[in-house]
Amino acid sequence: MYNSEEMSLFSARAQKGLCSHAYIVDGVNGIGKLDFALYCAQTILCTEHNRPCGYCNQCRKVINGDHPDIFIIGKDKNPLIDDVREIIRRSNLKPNDGEKQVFIICNGNKLNSVSQNALLKIIEEPPQSVVIFLLTESRSSLLPTVLSRGQRVHLDGMRESEIEPLLRKKYPAAEDVDIKRALVAGAGNFGKASKYLSKESVSLREKVEKLILCAISGDNFGVSSLIIVPNHTRDGLRNFLQAFTDYVTELQKQKYGVKDAYITANGRLLAINKRALAYMSEVAFNGMMALENSANVNAVKSKFTLDLLRAAKK
Repeated sequence: MYNSEEMSLFSARAQKGLCSHAYIVDGVNGIGKLDFALYCAQTILCTEHNRPCGYCNQCRKVINGDHPDIFIIGKDKNPLIDDVREIIRRSNLKPNDGEKQVFIICNGNKLNSVSQNALLKIIEEPPQSVVIFLLTESRSSLLPTVLSRGQRVHLDGMRESEIEPLLRKKYPAAEDVDIKRALVAGAGNFGKASKYLSKESVSLREKVEKLILCAISGDNFGVSSLIIVPNHTRDGLRNFLQAFTDYVTELQKQKYGVKDAYITANGRLLAINKRALAYMSEVAFNGMMALENSANVNAVKSKFTLDLLRAAKK
């Protein structure tokens, strides 16, 4: 089970009536913070002795995602001050169905200082019926006053032996080699490993591989058709350059490891030397930095194209 140790510990404390009024759950993106918070909410709301039972009326509502006493903000967009105010308003109401109201704040690291200070008011003196889960990628993004009011829970990465069966269940058609690469790319993070196997990521890597093939083959037109011609948005180009960087990093690991670095062109292996890989990585990094500094997207695309063709000849 994902984050099973932390879940078991929470259940054990809940059995003894040791639940806190506020939890600060931190961990990298994709580590399962929301799933953990929902499990805890189910444990809190469950009406059976061994919680969560999974079959009582309260548990079923949590599992189905329609429990009226669970309120989630910041899941699909950054949490705002108005969301915090809504939590404060709802906290003064009685629970609809259970004995507690559970408020889950996703992307807590995106809360500005004004929103955090507003949230502090309810974290300091919450009603007896309120439990708050503040999810964040980094504790350092939270005000010290907020940190000091909640019980901290840190979620570590999963073991590969835990992630692999989940990936195979979600992507039954995935090849063994792709599963292994996803495990390496995820580095203990199921979300990242899963994203690696998604249709969008696979398509993006195929375009990146084609781009590198064109570059090392000296196909200027092919490179331009993949970079200059498409109408990339700033975020789209940033994602492409990140995928390019990740792919080059994989090739560098091959080159400096046991295998030689190569990519396939119509069944033929094309080797890439270390120097060219290093320059390609630098070119992509410079492109992303230019985007961060608000450079013109078309100008970044043009410079990246020229620099990439030069790097491939090193």
